[in-house]
Amino acid sequence: MLRFVSVDSGKYATKGVMKIEDGKNKTIIFRTKMDPTKEEKSSDKKSFVVEYKGERYLIGESAETVDYEKSKAKKIHKIATYAAIGYLVDDGDEVVLTIGCPIAIFYNVDERNQYKKFMHDESEISIYINGVTKKFTIRKVIICPESSGIIYKNPNKYKDKLVGIIDIGGLNTNCCVYDRLAPVRSTHFTTNLGANILRNELKQYLNSVFPDANLQDWQMEHIIKNGYIKSHKEESKKVIAEFLQMHVNNIIEEAKKKNWDIKNIDLIFVGGGSKLLEREIKNVIPDAEVSETAEWDNAEGFNIIGGING
Repeated sequence: MLRFVSVDSGKYATKGVMKIEDGKNKTIIFRTKMDPTKEEKSSDKKSFVVEYKGERYLIGESAETVDYEKSKAKKIHKIATYAAIGYLVDDGDEVVLTIGCPIAIFYNVDERNQYKKFMHDESEISIYINGVTKKFTIRKVIICPESSGIIYKNPNKYKDKLVGIIDIGGLNTNCCVYDRLAPVRSTHFTTNLGANILRNELKQYLNSVFPDANLQDWQMEHIIKNGYIKSHKEESKKVIAEFLQMHVNNIIEEAKKKNWDIKNIDLIFVGGGSKLLEREIKNVIPDAEVSETAEWDNAEGFNIIGGING
């Protein structure tokens, strides 16, 4: 059967969407972390053991290795994408695959084509996932710019509007102004101000401000959510709040450098990092829209494009 699958394999999480009957979606989400393993199955529901071309990996929450490099043409993203497809499709299915890349790469034709070739260097894929082998054929790969998913999802909402989309992902923040659904090419930019960068820099800063702390990567999600560290509760509240606000301010300053008229265009924030920083975003731009489905907007929007152009 021909399937239309979109995968948004970000530096923090991989999201996959497949259209099924009655216009509904089948979805999968897992952390984009990967380590070699000898296990045959994962011991938890948020991870997978995946074997591809004779090499076996643990992917998901239980893995520890995160990729902080800008490029999406990396083994971790390829295997995460194929794992998401393998989870969603049936054995023997054909796939029209829609994926995203940083907007700066999308508008570089050579880099975009290299990424497409990397993700589609063979038609038939065989992948082992938690004890089950799936085979599928990739018929076509469509590349979309990150940040554009919400536009594709809501064409009627934005067809007459001028909006600035700020997509705060894991490593990158991808930004572009869209005029009646069309990107204003001169406004696009990608900057390394994603949520993973924020977590890592905040961890280092807190460890320097509070020398008796020894914070680790796996603590940072909870620390940001709580707004403090246990050993210095009151002192750390102010430090964390100021650091998060500075991160949002830096994103806005990058937009201003690209001549965005922040006060006179409607701003829409998407990406998982936007929900993490919603309060700080509203502090700077009270009327900004933070999408309720921020984490899924790209994957769902890309799936619509795949169905149209597949």
